[in-house]
Amino acid sequence: MKYVMIFHANLNYAYLTPDRYEFVIRNSYEMTLDVLAEKFPEVKFVFEASGYTLEEIAKRCPDVLKKLKRACARRSCEFMGSPYAHPMLANFPKEDGLWSIRFSNAIYRERLGFVPRSFWNPECGWRSYVPEQAVECGYANMIGDFEAYSRSRRPDGRPQRPEIYSKEKPKKSAFYHFGFAFDLPGTERALHFPFSRVQGLGPNRLRMFLRSDRIAQFGVRYFMGMKGYTLDKYLALIKKYSEQPKGETEGALIIFADDAEYVGTNGWFRLKYENKPDNTFEPTPESRRKLIDLITACKKAGSFCTFDDACRLPPLPERIYFDDNSAWHGGHASTWAETPMARLLRPWQELVRAKLLRRRLPAARRIQAWLHLTNSYNSDGQWPPTLPNAPHIVHPFNYSYCFENLLKAELLVGGIDRGRLTSNPVTTLKTILSRQQDLILKKSARLQKKGATGQKKTAVVAAMLIKKSRDVSTIGPSEKVLLPSEYTIRAEMMVQARRLVGGVEIETAEDMKK
Repeated sequence: MKYVMIFHANLNYAYLTPDRYEFVIRNSYEMTLDVLAEKFPEVKFVFEASGYTLEEIAKRCPDVLKKLKRACARRSCEFMGSPYAHPMLANFPKEDGLWSIRFSNAIYRERLGFVPRSFWNPECGWRSYVPEQAVECGYANMIGDFEAYSRSRRPDGRPQRPEIYSKEKPKKSAFYHFGFAFDLPGTERALHFPFSRVQGLGPNRLRMFLRSDRIAQFGVRYFMGMKGYTLDKYLALIKKYSEQPKGETEGALIIFADDAEYVGTNGWFRLKYENKPDNTFEPTPESRRKLIDLITACKKAGSFCTFDDACRLPPLPERIYFDDNSAWHGGHASTWAETPMARLLRPWQELVRAKLLRRRLPAARRIQAWLHLTNSYNSDGQWPPTLPNAPHIVHPFNYSYCFENLLKAELLVGGIDRGRLTSNPVTTLKTILSRQQDLILKKSARLQKKGATGQKKTAVVAAMLIKKSRDVSTIGPSEKVLLPSEYTIRAEMMVQARRLVGGVEIETAEDMKK
C-alpha cells in the first residue's frame, strides 16, 4: 500500500493571532519539513497552504519558504493549493470562490514559480459548483471526504452507499459528528483509488481522492497524546484499511489529512476536546518523535506517495456524488454560514458585493475590492458556532480580520447604504457571549457562597466584569455593524472573568470511537 500524508497549513486559524504566527511556522511547518528532509529524504508527502498562509511564511520566515521550495524541487513534497483566505466555498457564490482561488494561484506563481495540480477544498464543503471552481482554476485533482460521500445520495434520492447510509444517515446537529456505526471493511476501494467521474463534470475533468475521519482524526488525536490514541492502535487502524484483495492493483491510503498545526503545536485541540480555551497553539515537543515513529513504522508496511500520485492510480468506474451542503466531520457547510458572526456579516457582504458588481471601477481597484471582500469570507473569523451545549465564542482577532477586510472592500466600491441593513450588533453580542456569561455568573455565585476566602473575592470581581461586559450602552440604536473594539472589550472582560472563577465547561467532546 502507498501512504499519503497531507499537512494542511492555515494561519487564518481560529484563535491564532499574528503574534503567534512565527511560533507556529517554526514549531509546526518548519519542524515537519526538517524531519522529512533530514530523516526521510526519500519519503513523499504533501504540504498545503493558502495564499495568505504562504505570504505570511514568506514575510516572517523566508528561510522556511526556501525549505519548502527545496522539498518541492527535489519532488519529495507535493504542494497543494486552496483559496486565498480559507473561505468555505460552498457558502458563497461561485464567482467569489473563483476570485479567491485565483488570488492564491497568483501567490503560488510569485512565491513558488508554479500553480499546483491538487486542490484542498476547505472543510470539504460541497455545492455542485465546487468541482467546477477547481477545474476552471486549472486544478486536476481535489480532495474529498469519505464520510460525506458515503452518507450522500444520488440525484434520484437513492443513497450512494446504502449499507453505510442506513447506519450513518446524516444528523441534523449543527456541529461535528464523528460516530462510525458501520464497520467499514479494510478493503474499501473508495479509500484506495481515485474517482475520475465527478458529479457535474465530464470524465477525467477532475480526479478526486478521499480522506476519512476514521483514520485522519485518529491521527490528530495520536499527535495530541489523547488517552487511548496510541501509535500501536493508529498503526493497527492503518493496517486494517490497507487490506486489498489478491491480484488488485496496489492502491493508496491517506493516513493524515488535517491541520498541520497539530504536528508541533496543540492548535485549538485543548479548547475543543479538553475544555481548555486558554491553552491554544502551545508547543508539543513530543510531536517530532511521534512523526518519526509513524513514518518509520509505515515505511516497513509500504511506501509513501503524493496526492497527485494517488490520483493517477486506476480510477473507480462509478460516478461520485455529494449532497449539497455536506462537509467533513459529519457536519454541514451551512453550519459555518449560520454562526452569529456569519449572520451579522452576510447582509453587509451582500450589499458590498452588489455594489461591486454594478459599479464600473478601474481594474486595479476592482481587483482589490474582490480581494478584501472574499477575505472577509474567512471561515475561522466567524467560527465556532455558539450552541447550548457548546457555548464557544469567536476570537476577537479573527472577527477583526473579517470586519477590516469587509470595510476596505466597502470603501473601495464607494460605500453602501447601511440603512438597508437589518442586522443588529447588540443581538449578536448577546447571542455569542450570554451563554458563557450565564455559566460564569452561576459559578461565581456558588463560589461567593461556598468558596474559600480568596475564591469569594475573585468571584465578586468576576461577577462585576460580567456585568460590565453586558453593558451595551455605547452601541447606538441605529448602529448596524459591530465594531471590533466593541466586541473585543466585552469578550476580553468575559474571558478574564472566566479565568477568575477557574473556568467553566464549554464542551464535552464526542468520542469518535462510539
